Amino acid sequence: MNKEKIGLLITGVFCLFGCVCVSVYNVVEANYTKAEIIPQWDYNEGFIPESRAESDADSADFDSVSSDSGGTVNINTASADQLAQFLPGIGPAKAKNIIDYREAVGSFVSVDELIKVDGIGEKTLQKIRPYCRVSD
Repeated sequence: MNKEKIGLLITGVFCLFGCVCVSVYNVVEANYTKAEIIPQWDYNEGFIPESRAESDADSADFDSVSSDSGGTVNINTASADQLAQFLPGIGPAKAKNIIDYREAVGSFVSVDELIKVDGIGEKTLQKIRPYCRVSD
């Protein structure tokens, strides 16, 4: 090997080492709590509002989520992000389908009307029914 190749190799190793050090430092200093990483669900009670009560700024994002109604989501007012986050088995694509259906047809009259949404079958409906509502 000539001196240029050795120099490039050493430089690459130092750059890689630096990147690893910075990544480890960021992970160690992040101090994430469980509530910040994974929404806390109690499948007997629904969404646990304490995890969102830590920040008043975030409370406006959860107007469609009610702890008074057993931790349910109002499918007539919830955003696609809220639907995807709080309904088990509903991802971004199905949440968008719910919003598209709601905009095309109008407000849902009952939770059972979700069966008409593309991508939601009987099994999915049974899974999400306890977490949905259509009124406040």
